[in-house]
Amino acid sequence: MHYDHARLRAAMAEAGDTNSSHVAEPLSVHPATAWRLINGHSKPAPETLAEIERRYGLTTGDLFPVTKSAEPHGAA
Repeated sequence: MHYDHARLRAAMAEAGDTNSSHVAEPLSVHPATAWRLINGHSKPAPETLAEIERRYGLTTGDLFPVTKSAEPHGAA
């Protein structure tokens, strides 16, 4: 499943959060983890997804969009 970290970066910019230090505490993650999330080097854990939704309004579906190639065979 593809993690769309660009959407997180865009939401951060809109909120005025310009770097990983600004998001680490509100997301309850270490600054290094925040950096990895922002730069697409790791995917958010379920509890972090909940914090991202609270802070930025992004849902799991926003961050992990379903693409044609990811749909099960036979899906319309």
